Amino acid sequence: MSGLNILLLNSSSIFGGGEYFVWKLSINLKKKGHNVTVGCRDSGMLYSKCCENGINVKHFNFPPGGTRGLRKNIRDIKKFIKENNIDIIHTNTNYDRTAGAFASMGLKANHVTSCHSLESIEHNITHFVRNRFLTKHFICDGSTIQNLIIAKNHIPAVNTTIVHNGIDPDEMKREPELRKKIRKEFGIADNEILIGNTGRMVRFKGQRLLISAFRSVADHKDNVKLMIVGDGELKLELIEYSRILKLDDRIIFAGFREDLKAVYSAFDIYSHTSIEGGGELFPFSVLYALAQGLPVVATGTGDLPVMVVDEINGFVIDDESPVKISSKLSELIENDNLRKEFGTAGLKLLSSNFTIEKMTESIKKIYKSSV
Repeated sequence: MSGLNILLLNSSSIFGGGEYFVWKLSINLKKKGHNVTVGCRDSGMLYSKCCENGINVKHFNFPPGGTRGLRKNIRDIKKFIKENNIDIIHTNTNYDRTAGAFASMGLKANHVTSCHSLESIEHNITHFVRNRFLTKHFICDGSTIQNLIIAKNHIPAVNTTIVHNGIDPDEMKREPELRKKIRKEFGIADNEILIGNTGRMVRFKGQRLLISAFRSVADHKDNVKLMIVGDGELKLELIEYSRILKLDDRIIFAGFREDLKAVYSAFDIYSHTSIEGGGELFPFSVLYALAQGLPVVATGTGDLPVMVVDEINGFVIDDESPVKISSKLSELIENDNLRKEFGTAGLKLLSSNFTIEKMTESIKKIYKSSV
């Protein structure tokens, strides 16, 4: 396929999984000879990361919430499409999905969109028009969102494709020296088992559930600590909850970190306890754990069971049970061979199914069929 002119849009003010997806996809599309521009807010981390990696980036005045400025953004995006002969507009959040779709009206540019959250994508007549008439294809991170938009939003199945998120395993390869560095920073002894969790501190990420489960683990294991990495609206609440449970000397709140390769290298077990109702779908944070050869204890939310195959590379808990989570964590803590076995299987699964190369190639095929 000859090089395409691609506009990747993302209106979010945070830097989460969807923004990481846009950043990494833009880099890999550029490597494959495509002319890529990322359209986003110039105040966010996505903008700066694209600049650092030599990706063309265009500021659009996306609002922090709501629909403010939608008409102006549609006009601005349409103007950019015309001036830069854009072939594909690839949107990623609800706001830019609407803006990008309506900007494509009457132009040769085709609109495709990624669905990164397990949530309905249709709430009003504008969304209906956008989804039925102005979107060429829907790229679904997993089967759960594909099934949802087909059943609830009546999107034709033929217009949807599952493309799992992917990463470069080598970029997150475990490094002993980085492990020593992080453990020294946080005072974690060599003989201590460190359970890790990374993600925004919001309700659906389930860190409170993990802390509840860890209470039982800490009661029976002296050589175990939990590190929660990230920031968000619930940070102070979670810190206070750990104090109430008298776990403040066993739980480390590491804050937001960009050195995730080093942080994951310090972990011995990874746990991801997202809860239903918040839109969790296919988190990159679990892929990082697989790349590091870590065993995973996860809930069955979204497509997590696709990434964590029960009793193959970890344990999947079928409900939000602190008792079940603590039991599986304890089983891994007590069995070094099982940790290694699960970790090896997880890295193999990642390398086969969830690489950035496989993700990019699948998206390229969708682009090709859309032009």
